[in-house]
Amino acid sequence: MKTYTIRLFPTEEQIQSINELSLIRNELWNKLIDIEQCEYKTNNKIIHNYGLDKEITKLRKLSNLSKLNSKACQRISKEIYSGYQSFFKLIKKDKTAKPPNKILNVEKFHTIVFNQSGWVFINDETIKINKIPLRFKSNIFNINELNVKELRIKYVNNKWLCDIIVEDKIKYKDVIETNNKILAIDLGLKTLGTCIDNKGNQLVIINKAKKINKYYQKQIANVQNKLSKKDKGSRKYKKLRTTLNKLYTKKNKQVKQTLHTQSKQLLSMNYKTIVIGDLSVKKLMKNEKNKYTKVSKSFHNSNITTFVDMVKYKSYQYNTDIVKINEQYTTQTNCLTGKLFKSKVELSDRTVMLNDSVEIDRDLNAAINILNRYFNNHLASMTEPLDLSNVIHKFNLMNKSSLIGKPISL
Repeated sequence: MKTYTIRLFPTEEQIQSINELSLIRNELWNKLIDIEQCEYKTNNKIIHNYGLDKEITKLRKLSNLSKLNSKACQRISKEIYSGYQSFFKLIKKDKTAKPPNKILNVEKFHTIVFNQSGWVFINDETIKINKIPLRFKSNIFNINELNVKELRIKYVNNKWLCDIIVEDKIKYKDVIETNNKILAIDLGLKTLGTCIDNKGNQLVIINKAKKINKYYQKQIANVQNKLSKKDKGSRKYKKLRTTLNKLYTKKNKQVKQTLHTQSKQLLSMNYKTIVIGDLSVKKLMKNEKNKYTKVSKSFHNSNITTFVDMVKYKSYQYNTDIVKINEQYTTQTNCLTGKLFKSKVELSDRTVMLNDSVEIDRDLNAAINILNRYFNNHLASMTEPLDLSNVIHKFNLMNKSSLIGKPISL
């Protein structure tokens, strides 16, 4: 699937119609949530989305739901059912997880999704969505010929946008190339990721997103300080509020663009398998008393989860396998002996001593342990294992010779 975005130019009357559809969508969401909650309290189970579709059919006869396309209504029931399924899976690992909630402000515009039907391209400048003819601008060539599967009407930064989700056929290569390269990643705060591959090459993914967050957080803090001294609803208050929203938008755009670039560069290095440590960021952010530590803000600014998600969905395009390995105690384990260090490795310790004559970066040590765990669990991977002695000699910080290896920066 590929997503293209076009800009819509609705008239004032059309904007009212779209907002009315959004209101109907939000009210339907709340009604279906009530039905699910009532069913769970009564029978201790939830209704499947097909059952919710039947409830929608009943509701359409009694209200103005008929104004919203039936497929768009069914999409809402599917989202609610999927949300409850995710909640029941997540609650087993994280007791703080919450089920899908009702929308408090139903008048606020919410993205409307139309799948399979409810739209038609009249020409290269006009699209009819839910019987509303809307003028649009796009750089897409032959937009009528695209195999469109879904549309999403959004309102972002005072602009009406429409996401077009298109089914794109996967083109397979005629010649099958053997690729035995495997990369292990240890995610972190100082660097977004420290990597080692089975060929002995080290790669460091610089945490550019964290620097962008720090830059904008200072400006955001200054505006928030000024905002707190103004009367709510005054002209200066509204002006500062607009400035604050623009700063958040700029920050989020730059962070996403940076992570997109880094994830694309990583996957373009043509690795057959990328092994990522599977450790909950929430658990890392909390201490033994289940309270958030001082590094919780650093984890938030690092955007680790977003980066991993981008790598995962881009991996399909590059035919790369993403494997998650439990990385518990990888930092505390000596990669040379496979045993825990005698003294605990703290966050302030940036290097570890493997023995009296070998000192390496602590993140590199963790990445080697992740790679070793992959090989121990995948004996039939038919790939060349890591030459540990060569890597330790290459990246030993106590080695003063010119043979010291230099990691590749991303």
